[in-house]
Amino acid sequence: MVRRSHIDLKAVRRKVDLSQSEFADMIGASLRTVQSCEQGWRNPSPAVEKAALLLLMAHRHGAAFSAHSCWDSVQCSEGEREGCLVYKTRQGHLCWLLSGHICKGIHLHSWEDKKKLCGECEYFRELLPEGFPTL
Repeated sequence: MVRRSHIDLKAVRRKVDLSQSEFADMIGASLRTVQSCEQGWRNPSPAVEKAALLLLMAHRHGAAFSAHSCWDSVQCSEGEREGCLVYKTRQGHLCWLLSGHICKGIHLHSWEDKKKLCGECEYFRELLPEGFPTL
């Protein structure tokens, strides 16, 4: 049975209006992986979850997606910005994806820990479609 902390791939797929086959192609997963995750037979890997979230956010925001900056929204200090790969590369819309297991200088232990922190982050929730379940 799929644990509740995993991304609901079926909800993402339906939100972006793709068939299972199209969705699998877009996120770089096999059709069998998508089917198995949607049926609750297996949990999506962190890579599949990240790809699904990226597709969902890009679908919602379109070309304006890259205009978002996490460091302004969460008010990172200059010191936090100095050591942040996301800030250095000006990819603030991808903080949840590119910063690995680090947020605001805090080293987390896993993608599960990162998802929990992102799920509590107002900036991250603003990137998701309105009403979409948080992590």
